[in-house]
Order: sequence, then structure tokens, then C-alpha cells
Amino acid sequence: MRYVDDPAATMRELARVVRPGGRIVALDFGVPANPILRAMWRAYASIGLPLIGRVISQQWASVGAFLKGSIERFDRERGAEVERDWTDAGLREIRVERMSFGAGVVMIAVKAGATEGPRATGSRLRRPGPGGPRREQRVSVAPAFYALEGGGWRDYWTLLHPPYTLWHLSYVLLGAALAPMPDPRIVAGALVAFFLAVGIASHSFDELQGRPLGTRIPSGILVALGSLGLIGAVALGVVAASQLGPWFLILVGFGAALVVSYGLEIPIVHSDIGFALAWGGFPVVVSAIANGAPIPATAAAAIGASLLSLAQRRLSTPVRRIRRKAVGVSGSVRYRDGTAEAIDAARLISAPESALRLLWLAIAAISIGTLLARWSAG
Repeated sequence: MRYVDDPAATMRELARVVRPGGRIVALDFGVPANPILRAMWRAYASIGLPLIGRVISQQWASVGAFLKGSIERFDRERGAEVERDWTDAGLREIRVERMSFGAGVVMIAVKAGATEGPRATGSRLRRPGPGGPRREQRVSVAPAFYALEGGGWRDYWTLLHPPYTLWHLSYVLLGAALAPMPDPRIVAGALVAFFLAVGIASHSFDELQGRPLGTRIPSGILVALGSLGLIGAVALGVVAASQLGPWFLILVGFGAALVVSYGLEIPIVHSDIGFALAWGGFPVVVSAIANGAPIPATAAAAIGASLLSLAQRRLSTPVRRIRRKAVGVSGSVRYRDGTAEAIDAARLISAPESALRLLWLAIAAISIGTLLARWSAG
């Protein structure tokens, strides 16, 4: 890609000739990010490569002298835009792997928008004739039910995971409602802190891991959003600790570690149980303790919130796998009365997602209601 005049147009053409669901892999040189390794790389590229080339021939010496500038220039001027070019070309599940201490870069992606061909825009599953094979339904759906069409401000809406963010913020209200006299200032601060930590920081870092939502937000902006969100959440936690006591800093540090670990996809946090405890039980515990709730009630509510988040994960994981990874669905259900019902992506997705849509609204309503009841009684 370093040798073409228009890398973005080249990627669009490459993606055009790959079938939906097909994979594109690109290998190129890179510049190590570590300052020491980068200095060693520059010394090798400036001196070693031309000398090695000269041993072979004068032409190879010219190639060796040319490579350093070509690689550095591309890495500096186009490095931040390459991933966007791939996304704009209709590629998803983009992964960037650094090899040889960063001197080699491998990019892998899958072409999105799988269909059966030019005539299969409806993506219907046709019934087979007697004894005939059932045709596979190609999957072409959004990466999430709340995802808007890509581009501009819509990508930022999708990045926030609005239903799930509100779901987890509801646990903050639930924890506060356990206290005899919830402090409105602490409740508001906790809501803002968890919104910054979960809604912005965690989701921004997660989107850097292969673009699961297919947004076109530049990686630099995602890093900035994630960092600023996490810093803001920690700052609010420090302010709360100044009022509640230094012991509260333990919870603040633990929460920051959860956000970073989730963004790095560390298995202990990125697993179903880890997700349930981190985004279900933890917000309840922090909010309840900050507002002075009794420990038995806090423990019971935290367990309940963790189980709800675990149920959320169990419902959303198979749906997410179909939406973001499946390239085709085929099959049918045969009943005892001799009838058959076709299986397609819509049927597999609709039931669990209908439950998720109702659950986040129900949990938000319950949490708001219990907190308002507590304040009314006070």
C-alpha cells in the first residue's frame, strides 16, 4: 500500500472483488513504537540495509536506502488513516497485529454485508422443493440493535451502547436506594462517574479491539475519549473520597482497573462471570457504600444485579455472534404435525433481543422508582 497513489481507492477495489464474508490480509513494514527499538530500527534501516544491498548489487543498495524513508513516511502520514480506509471499504472485524517488535504489521479483516448475490437483497430463506436442499440465508444485519447507520455523530451514539449503559447506570440508583438517606449529590456524582467509566471509557477501549461495532471513529479519538473518560471518573472518585474518607480510594482504584482490564480483554474480566460482577455487582456496591447502606442489603442487591447482568450476557452473546460474525444461516424446525418452520437470522435474534429491550427498561424503571420512593419517605 506504500506504493499506490490512492490507498483508500485501492482498498475499495480490493474489497469489491472479495466475496461477502471473505477475508483480506495485508502484510507491510512498520516502525517500532518503543523509543529504544525505534532508534535501533532506524540505525539498521539507515546503515544496515544499504550496506547489505551493496553486497548484492548497486540496485539493491538503492532499494535499501529507499526503504527507510518510504516506511517512515507511510507510518507517519498514513498510519492513523489506514484502519479508516479499511472500514470505509466495507471491511469489519479489523485486527492489527504487530510482529518483529513492531517492524512488521499484519492487518486482517472480513468483508461485511454478506448477501447471496446481486439478486438476494431481501436476504430471504427460500423453502426447498420436495427433497431439494435448503438454501443458506446470508446474514446482513447491523452489529447491534441500537446501532445506527455508520458515519458522523451516529457512530458516537452507537459507541455509547445507550440501552446497556442505562442498564448499568440503573444499578447505581439501585445501590443508592438501599441507604436510609441517599445523598442526591453523591448519587449524581456516582451517575456521572460510572457514565464516564463505563459508557465512554470502557466502550471506547473495547471498540479499539477489532472494531466490533464497525464505527469509523479514528483510533486516536477512541484513545482520547477512553483516557479522558477514565480520568474524569477517577477525579470524581477522588472528590468523593475527600468527603467519605481515604478508604473510598480503594474502590476508585479497583474500578479504574476494571475499565482498563475490560478494554484489554483480560479474560478474568471479559468472561461472563467477570462481566456480571464488574458491571452488575460493583456499581451497586460502590453506590450503596457511598450512601451508607447496610451491608446485608448491599450484598443481596449486588448478587441480584450480578445475576441480572449474567442473564444479559447469556442472552446477548449468541445474538452478538450472529450479528457480527455469522455469514450464513440455514436449517428448519420440524413439528410433529408435519409442518416445518424455516430458521433464519431474524428468528434467532428476535427472541433474546426482545427480552433485552424489555429488561433494560424494566431495570431502569425499578431503580428509579425505588430511589424516588426512598426520597419521598425521607
